[in-house]
Amino acid sequence: MIYLIHFLEPISERHTTQHYIGYTDSLPERIQSHRSGYGARLTQVAKERGIGFRVVRLWRGDRSLERKLKNRHDATRMCPVCNPGNSLAMGDSVALMPEECKPYEIPF
Repeated sequence: MIYLIHFLEPISERHTTQHYIGYTDSLPERIQSHRSGYGARLTQVAKERGIGFRVVRLWRGDRSLERKLKNRHDATRMCPVCNPGNSLAMGDSVALMPEECKPYEIPF
């Protein structure tokens, strides 16, 4: 499964990304890794800075599809939070609307 994370705010003024695309066989375990600061470097930085996130889109697929999605450099357009109503999809995807997104915010 491939997932799209939307950070609740930009990582920094200089590095304004608000998205991360990842692959996993177990979404709950992988998200817990990200929340704990042991996931991808970008999610580690978000945790260090107190920036929460939500999983906003899911695709059925493997690492090959993950690479295709990352190579598009188009996460903002694929994000239903940034583009409500946008039906941009690739492969077998499910866009999770904000009210459906399980929150993974970091408590302050």
